[in-house]
Order: sequence, then C-alpha cells, then structure tokens
Amino acid sequence: MIRILITRQARYPTDIRELRERVKTTLTKQGVGQAEVSVALVGERKMRELAQKYLGESSKYPVHEVLSFPSSGDIAFPDSGKLTQLGDIVICYPEARKIAIKRNRMMDDVIGELAQHATLHLLGIHHD
Repeated sequence: MIRILITRQARYPTDIRELRERVKTTLTKQGVGQAEVSVALVGERKMRELAQKYLGESSKYPVHEVLSFPSSGDIAFPDSGKLTQLGDIVICYPEARKIAIKRNRMMDDVIGELAQHATLHLLGIHHD
C-alpha cells in the first residue's frame, strides 16, 4: 500500500487526485510498494522559514520551488504491516505558478513534476 498525504491552503488550488497519482506512479516505477509520503503546498514565507531552519539559508537566497525531507523511520499500520515513511515534500505554490507562466504550462503539470522530482530525492536519486 502506498499512502500519499496532501495538505494545502484553500488559496492554493490543485488537483489533489492527480498530484497523489503522480507521486504514487513515481514510487511504483521505482519498485516501491509500501510507503508513505506527505506533500504540502505552501507560500513563499513558509518556504523561506523551512530553508532557513533546515538549510541554514538567509532570506537573501531565492525561494526554493520544492524541498524534500527524507525520513529514516518506519511506521506500522495495523492491517497492512510495515509501511516505510519516506518523508515530506514541500512545494512553494507561488514559485510553481511562476514556472507555469514562464513555460506556458498548466499549474497541475508543474506541481506534479516538482512532486515527482522531490519523490526521487526521497528515494536517494539525485541529479548532478
């Protein structure tokens, strides 16, 4: 079982089902069958707070489009055995909007791509 938890504020509309499916498909293609991932859509202020707290970045750095926070623990669910908690994905909605406008793309596509990218990072797959 793959479990995707998504949180967002009402002012950040997105297709939750599509986002959940994009993350799930990415996990499945990588051979993951049992996992939990949380995805949060946040504003620029929250993204800066996270970058400052966890990356030590000051406010002069550009806002990240997406951050991933891997987890090393496992959590147990009563009926499904052991489910690996992969970690958390945080997507900056305003930054995703800028990308969508710049590339003339749909918001849900950009958000989905950012989520897929971060999911690969949670699995330890990184780019150069």
